[in-house]
Amino acid sequence: MKNYLAGGVNSPIPIPTHYPSDIIGGNSPYVINKNGDKYIDLWMGYGALLFGHSDPEIVETIQKNIKNGWLFSYQTYLEKELSNIIHNIIPSAERVRFATTGSDAVAYSIRVSKAYTGREKVLSIIGGYHGVHEGMIPSAGTSNSLCLDLIPFNNVRIVKEKLKNKDYACFLLEPILANSGCTPPQKNYLKEIRKICNETNTVLIFDEIVIGFRISINGAQGFYGVTPDLSLFSKAIAGGLPLSVVCGKKKIMENFIPNGDVFFAGTFNANPLSLSVSKTIINKLQNGSLYLKNEELGNDLRKYITEQINNLKLPACVQGISSMLTIAFGCYNFKRGIKLESCDNKAYCFFIEEMAKRRILLPPLPTETIFLSPVHERVLDDIKTAIKQSLETVKNEYYK
Repeated sequence: MKNYLAGGVNSPIPIPTHYPSDIIGGNSPYVINKNGDKYIDLWMGYGALLFGHSDPEIVETIQKNIKNGWLFSYQTYLEKELSNIIHNIIPSAERVRFATTGSDAVAYSIRVSKAYTGREKVLSIIGGYHGVHEGMIPSAGTSNSLCLDLIPFNNVRIVKEKLKNKDYACFLLEPILANSGCTPPQKNYLKEIRKICNETNTVLIFDEIVIGFRISINGAQGFYGVTPDLSLFSKAIAGGLPLSVVCGKKKIMENFIPNGDVFFAGTFNANPLSLSVSKTIINKLQNGSLYLKNEELGNDLRKYITEQINNLKLPACVQGISSMLTIAFGCYNFKRGIKLESCDNKAYCFFIEEMAKRRILLPPLPTETIFLSPVHERVLDDIKTAIKQSLETVKNEYYK
């Protein structure tokens, strides 16, 4: 079949060698191409699929709720119902609004922060990813209208220096970097940030779009015991269906129309099918068993990969938390995140192509995060075997 996609893909990332380009389905830890070939998926919908592909309870929820209709111009009962649930589990969620994508949620949060503070400048982190809208991503054709300053992660001193003049509307922060190598915050970093933002009246925004619900049902804010002013969620909150959440303090959130004058709208915002799946997912997370299993799997795999790297004396490292991890070549640690230019991207590409030959798919960029799910437990030995063989090939053929 002729491919009429611009650039051959619907993404900025070319398809790596040996990766499938014709996926037609997914089941548990696998994605399946049109020929029926199965690949173990370690990207898991950019982290959205906490329970793997085609989880039976989620499928049942979709089948049940789609019969009731999937788009209304009016407020649904589900909106109020899910807002109550989120209010009860997310520490910052005094008020809630639903959108469609993570990029939308970021844009709304910056907009309301500017209106609330009367300031224009935005502070964020080098290597943080906050969507595709104007000013948030380097690209031809975009304007520089967003006054965005970037600083290193895990550096309190620079935050204090930047915010002391009280001219930033917000500090937009991933509590755990997920697109610059899976990089957790250092001890007390988030608490110190919270204190500085309080002192300077800067809106602290936690972008939990990627990591939300990955380490705790209460978000990273619940896990670390630090409550931001605004929080953003997407991906895992609806299991990969289009849904994002902006939630936070009442005094800020009430600046949205109709109570305030900050515009917030979208045809597909609060889609009832997505909201119904979100209810099911949050219910499945309540007993905490997923987090125990993910911690076990993550620790096991990080330990195994580290042992293989050390045995082979490879210039590489692995780090992460809970179900998330990143493998990087050409460096031995990345406590403030990694950039493509600071690691051996060619070695990583060689490695993932070797993994793909063994029918295991990893994120195509070394800055991206690998995501585990309990569905990987039954194929963990296969994953380990492939990693061992692929690392040996990297050692013998790439670093020869």
